[in-house]
Amino acid sequence: MRSPHAPVVVICDDVGGGPVPLRLGELVALLRRELSGAALLVLPEICETPEVLVDALAATEPRRVVVGCRRASQRRGELLAGLRRAGAAAACIDVIDLQPTVGCTEQVALEQSVALVSAGLARVVHTDIEAPVKERTSLSVGGVSRRSFLRGPNKARRFIAVWRSERCTGCTAGVAWTACELACPHGALRREAGRVVVDGDRCNGCGACVSACSRGAFAFPGAEVEGLGAAAAVLVAAIRRGGFATGVAIACQHSNSVPSVGELCLALRVPSLEMVTAGWLLQLVGAAVGVLVVACEDEDCKQRADDLGHFLDDFARALEYSNGVAASESTRRPGSDGTVRGVMSGPDELLGQRSVPAMSALGQTQIELREPQATMQALGALAALDPNRTGWRVEGAGCSLGVVSIEPGSCSLCEVCVGVCHTGALRAEPDMNGSLRLSVDFGLCTACGACGASCPEAAITLERAVDGALVTAGRRAVATLPAVACEICGAPLAGRASPAVLRRRPGDSHPVLTTGTNSTCADCRLGGHSVKATHPRG
Repeated sequence: MRSPHAPVVVICDDVGGGPVPLRLGELVALLRRELSGAALLVLPEICETPEVLVDALAATEPRRVVVGCRRASQRRGELLAGLRRAGAAAACIDVIDLQPTVGCTEQVALEQSVALVSAGLARVVHTDIEAPVKERTSLSVGGVSRRSFLRGPNKARRFIAVWRSERCTGCTAGVAWTACELACPHGALRREAGRVVVDGDRCNGCGACVSACSRGAFAFPGAEVEGLGAAAAVLVAAIRRGGFATGVAIACQHSNSVPSVGELCLALRVPSLEMVTAGWLLQLVGAAVGVLVVACEDEDCKQRADDLGHFLDDFARALEYSNGVAASESTRRPGSDGTVRGVMSGPDELLGQRSVPAMSALGQTQIELREPQATMQALGALAALDPNRTGWRVEGAGCSLGVVSIEPGSCSLCEVCVGVCHTGALRAEPDMNGSLRLSVDFGLCTACGACGASCPEAAITLERAVDGALVTAGRRAVATLPAVACEICGAPLAGRASPAVLRRRPGDSHPVLTTGTNSTCADCRLGGHSVKATHPRG
C-alpha cells in the first residue's frame, strides 16, 4: 500500500489514440520503472471530463500530482483547478501535454513522454509543499498587466507572488531600494514598516522576484527555482542518454509555441521568461545540450528572449569558440502566434549542441538556477575561468552578473550598500593597517542594482557585465578610509559620513554636522543635542 504522502502520476488513456498513438502499456511500464516511489494511475478521458480526475483522487487527497494527457494545453486551467479540489497543493501540481507533433515516430513519442512526465514529477517533489499561495479570482480596474488582460477576465484564478517574512533576512530595513523591488518589472513590490507588500493588481506572476531573491523569500506556483532546477536536470539526463531530443526549451507557459512531443527540444515551462537568467542557459549549454527560449506575445517576455539571445551570441564570440557558434548570428523565428520563438545558433541551430565542453561536474540532480551560483558554476565548467584564457568580457541586459565601481572621493563608507547587498558581494572590514576597507567580490554580484540605488552619496555605478578577469580575481578593495579616532571621545570615525561629504548634500545637511574637522565625530559636534532639536527647519 502506497504512502498517503507519496506523489501521484495520472495518465489519461487518450494517449493511446490519435495519429501518433502512444503504446499505453509500454508507457506505463516505463514510468513504473522510472518513477519509483510514486503511485501511477491510468484514468479514462480526464481531458473531456475532469470530474473523473477529481473523483479518483479526492478519497486519497494527494498533495503532489502530475497529470499527462493529450489535451493539456487546451484544458490546463480546468485540470489544475480539479487537482486543487482533490486536495493537491497549488505549488505541487503539474499538467504535461503528451500530444505528439505530426510526423513524430511512436518510439520518440514514447521516450519523450517518459522524460517529460519524469521531469514534472521531479519539479513537484522538489517544491516546498508548505509554500504560501495567494490568488485573485477577478481582474481589478487598475494596474492590470498586459499579460493578465490577454488571458481574459475571470477565466481562471490568477496567482500573485507572496513575500515570506521568515525567509527574508533583513535587507528590507533602512535602505532606499532592495533587490526584489528593483527586479520587479511591473512595480508590484513596495515596503511598508520593514515589510514587503505585493500589489495584487500590478503583479502578473512573472516570477522575477523569485529569481532575484537569493534567500528564497518569495513564493509563486510554477516559479520554484529548486523544482525547476530538478526538472531541468531530469531532461538533461534523458537527452544525454537517449538521443531522441537535442535540447531543452525554456518556454513561457503563456506561449502558443511551446515545443510538442516529437520536436527537437523538451519543454521546461516557466511563468515568464522575465524570471530566466543567463545562468540558466549557461547551465544547459555546459551540460552539452541545446538551449531554446520561447516567449509569449507579451512585450516584456519577448524582450527578455532577445536579451538572452544576444548574451549567448556575445558569450560565444568572446570565448572564441571556433566551431561556428561564434561566427553565426542569432536566429529568432516567429511562432504561429507571431511571438519570438527561441534563440538558436551554430550549425545545429542549438547553441551548445556538440559546441562546447561538457559540464562533467553536473549530475542529474545538480542543475543550479540560483544566481550567482548558476552563472559562476557554468563558467567554470565551460573553461571560461581558465587562468590561461585571454581576457574576455560580455556586457548587456542579458548578463546575470555585474561590475560595481565606486568613486573613492564620494564614498563615505557609511555601509548602506553592504547592508542592502543580499549576496554578500560587498563587504566592509578593517584592513591590516586599521583602515576601513570596502571590497567587492565580482563573482557574487548579480547586478541587482540595490547598492547604487541606495547609496546616499551616489558614489556607485553598476554595469551588467561578466568580466573573466574580475570574476576570477576574488575579493578586491574598491574604497578605503584611514582609521581615525574622534579627538574628543575616541570613537572610530571610519564608516561615518565626513563633513566634506555631508556638505555636498545641502538639502539634507545639518550645520553642526558639517562644521568642524574630520577628526571629530558627529555626536561630539552635536554636543549631545539631537538633530531635530538643533536643525533650523526642525
